[in-house]
Amino acid sequence: MQQIPLNIALDQDNTFASFLMGKNQFLMEFLLQASRSGNEFVYLWGNQGSGKSHLLQAFGNQSESVIYIPLKEPGLAPEMLEGLESFQIVCIDDIDAIAGDAKWEEGIFHLYNRIKDIGNSLVISGNQSPNDIGISLNDLKSRLTAMTVFKIQMLSDTDKQVLLQQKAAAMGFTLGSEVAQFVLSRSSRDLHYLMKALDQLDSASLIAQRKITVPFVKDVLGL
Repeated sequence: MQQIPLNIALDQDNTFASFLMGKNQFLMEFLLQASRSGNEFVYLWGNQGSGKSHLLQAFGNQSESVIYIPLKEPGLAPEMLEGLESFQIVCIDDIDAIAGDAKWEEGIFHLYNRIKDIGNSLVISGNQSPNDIGISLNDLKSRLTAMTVFKIQMLSDTDKQVLLQQKAAAMGFTLGSEVAQFVLSRSSRDLHYLMKALDQLDSASLIAQRKITVPFVKDVLGL
């Protein structure tokens, strides 16, 4: 993989195989194919916790030549966009973070055109559709709406229970159905929160040398 010019890297655990697709089967099939073909321009959007960053990074992880730009990361500047078209895949996460910033919008507009000219791929994520994201530069908005646009469908509670149990098993512990249902019924259903909760439970159970039961979950997570 080419070196990234900042201390930012793709999470190698974010793969298509590790994403619970739910109602996103067609999207997954498209992304798998598109990640191998080149010259693809894809815009992914969805609510917080829908998995858009996971899928964007999974797309990037298909290539050895990829750059990942999380625009919510502090300290970034639009000048860093210069020359990024040389990467086979450019991943821009959370474009909503720079909506209304003239320098960033112009920089992404020109990067888009350079990537198009060279024949590489661009994947962008946002929390709303291209028409609703709040981009002020009309030329950039027209480019974004011309991309292949997908809304990521949220997982059902049943899907989230399956995901919790699968992730727990991958981490090396068992999360029973009763415990998983309790967590979902008493806490935020946001996937970021749920994954952090699993980390907390795993660490606490190792320290206490206890099985993860409903009473244990109540104590650790304060539910």
